[in-house]
Amino acid sequence: MTVQRDETAAMGRRRPSWRELGWMFVTYLKDYCANCTLVGFSYIANSRLHPTERIVWLICVVLSAMGCYYLIDDYQRSFPIRAVSIVYESLPPFSNWKFPTVSVCEVVYKYDLGTEVEDYVKSLGGDVDGDYNYDVETHVSFILFPHQYHEGTINSHCLPNENCAGCATCPDTGYRELLTRFGANCSDVFSQCKLSDREFDCCQYFLPLITPFGRCYLLNSLQNNVRGSEHWLPNILAPGTERALMNLLTHRPVQVNLLNEEDIPHTALAAVGVSVTDPGQHKTFQFNMESMENDQDVHEIEPQARNCYFPEEVLPFSVYKAYSFSTCITDCTRQFQMRMCGCTPYMMNPFADPRFPDCDLAGFNCLESHFMVKPDAKLLLGKKNGKTNCECLPSCNEGDIRAIYESVSDFNRSSTARNITLSMPALPTDQYRRQALRTRLDVVVSVGGMLGLFLGASILSGIEFIHYFTVRALSNAVRARQERV
Repeated sequence: MTVQRDETAAMGRRRPSWRELGWMFVTYLKDYCANCTLVGFSYIANSRLHPTERIVWLICVVLSAMGCYYLIDDYQRSFPIRAVSIVYESLPPFSNWKFPTVSVCEVVYKYDLGTEVEDYVKSLGGDVDGDYNYDVETHVSFILFPHQYHEGTINSHCLPNENCAGCATCPDTGYRELLTRFGANCSDVFSQCKLSDREFDCCQYFLPLITPFGRCYLLNSLQNNVRGSEHWLPNILAPGTERALMNLLTHRPVQVNLLNEEDIPHTALAAVGVSVTDPGQHKTFQFNMESMENDQDVHEIEPQARNCYFPEEVLPFSVYKAYSFSTCITDCTRQFQMRMCGCTPYMMNPFADPRFPDCDLAGFNCLESHFMVKPDAKLLLGKKNGKTNCECLPSCNEGDIRAIYESVSDFNRSSTARNITLSMPALPTDQYRRQALRTRLDVVVSVGGMLGLFLGASILSGIEFIHYFTVRALSNAVRARQERV
């Protein structure tokens, strides 16, 4: 008896073989199917039923599982194209005006760069005849005013003259410092600013920013300002007592654009604005604006599904403080420039991010040889080898600003100031709204409904499955070991 008990104990201590483990799993699976809440599984596991009936139920369960999988897969595939909807809705009567962001960028008037720049060019030397070197001036003009660049400008004006050792040459480096030295500051540009006939301090609210267009001053921009700060001009106007009318007087020739809060002026994108260059010139520019509102649930949807980015969703390689389509194009251009020549023009890096060194003259020559100093946006957004070059999405807050009317210039011969009037003559009556069609809760409800319809499954069914193959299996193993002992 003692020997037989020792043999039984030895068998209890012996590790089960893979075959035995397999049969144990089949036993647990059969027990689960016989007792689970999923419809049809108990009939399959019931050995008292006729095999034909069990096979019929097996076929039904398999077909139901396949149908459930197909619907869930189709739902997930259609999610990106049916996640949001943009509707056009009417605004309540007498809704407040919201004046858009305004950019004021200095431009060149009849190639007049000012005496300081001319003295600087003279200090570099003359031309072959010893006179003023206009080729070097053209290059300096491009550095200060990038918007006037044309293909071949750098190479054609900065070639060294081997026959004239003392001739002026284009500056090799320090282009950002040249802009700081010779670029106009705020008081040099602005004379007077008014919104709804109320004057405000131009230099308190128009803040400088280096853009692909050049050095600009932006009013209420998320790129160099914060809502609610002392530099943010209140731009919500009551239609009963205030007018959406802005008057600007400037000392310098300027390009004035109307933007969304997250946008920047860009040479590769069409602008909504007006240029005033001649002394004493006055222009009136009328526009219409329809804003974009987003439901709170839209934030929960992935950018690729809603097909836009919010301003706070800044891309990792961006140097800007808010996302927009124009900043994305700039960031993408800079990535191409870095890949080709290892540098980027200073106007593509407004905050002098050390990750992206400024191009010197050799760098600009390299970019020009690849046609990447001022590339066309259509080429950047095109496809190469079936892949989009710049995968830029619009901003979720991007409204629609349209030009309505630009007046013929009139002149005040008694003044040298440039006068710009920006007017929104009609009260906005409509706006766009982006709505979430499928939120996270909708996904849970839809997938859960499909599982419940085809298989009778629920959250408790999932907990039951885990319970049977963890807690129940461990409990059975412990009980079997105790019985063997």
